[in-house]
Amino acid sequence: MLIEVGRSLPRRWVASATVAGAVAAVGLTGVVPAAAAQVTTAVSCSANPGALQPAITAASPGDTLLVSGTCTGPFTINKNLTLRGVSRAVLDGNQAGSTVTVGSGAQVLLDRLVLTHGSAASAGGGIRNEGTLTVTNSAVRDNTAPSGAGGGIHNLGTLTVVSSTVSANYSLGAGGGINNNGYLTVRSSSVFGNSGDNGGGIFNYLAGQTVALIQSSVHHNTARVSDGGGLLNYQGEMTVSGSTVYSNTATFGGGIWNGGTLTATRSTVLLNTATGGPGSGGGIYKAGGTVALDRSVVRSNTPDNCAPPGSVLGCTG
Repeated sequence: MLIEVGRSLPRRWVASATVAGAVAAVGLTGVVPAAAAQVTTAVSCSANPGALQPAITAASPGDTLLVSGTCTGPFTINKNLTLRGVSRAVLDGNQAGSTVTVGSGAQVLLDRLVLTHGSAASAGGGIRNEGTLTVTNSAVRDNTAPSGAGGGIHNLGTLTVVSSTVSANYSLGAGGGINNNGYLTVRSSSVFGNSGDNGGGIFNYLAGQTVALIQSSVHHNTARVSDGGGLLNYQGEMTVSGSTVYSNTATFGGGIWNGGTLTATRSTVLLNTATGGPGSGGGIYKAGGTVALDRSVVRSNTPDNCAPPGSVLGCTG
């Protein structure tokens, strides 16, 4: 059973210190005033765990906040902003909603941060993104969506994850690690140890919604109820390039469950397990759509590498 918030799907699935560098032109006839300078502001949560949200609210679009300590949220960002951690600062959602919510139209960079202890009733325990969000050198871990999708991240916009980890997140619905309803790129990152009803690691939903997994790993994730231990591509487009999908578990499609368009290039799918018996696709289960293997290997999966038999060209055993 795939669980996606608010939708009914076939196959019993339901899916859910300030530094300024401004130079002003004063008294010069005909000179166009310079644009407002971008400001970098230090925000310490060591003495005041609640200091960050007021700083976000007070910041001007384009500013950078240098964050230190453990900041207690949750946090909402509705403007163009950079949050950069000092010594791996922690953003703690305090089990009171998505740790970070990025509003529609906002362009946000989260760098060198740990995002944890979010608990969203609907979707997106660690992050709920409706804008354009880049997460770099960060960890999204130990978040939950107890009645919806996207334990770690729920993406409704454009999301890029670089040199980061998404781990130990839990969702009652689809996408224990990441639930994608938009455009997702994961590069040089790891998605591991997550658990969802379906799509334990990453779930990609409808046609036109895309996932690009580049030089990354998806491992030790679990689909507790049914499909797609590592990756589940329902009707969307998913490309796996230079990546490894291993040691994931589901009833069908231990490594990958596909119903959309899946292309794997120079990648490996191995040591995954499907518990649905013979024909349940330990490595890849092709429920529909297309699967193309380009210089990729599917091996040592249990009980089989690809299912149904003969459905994936170039995959045997």
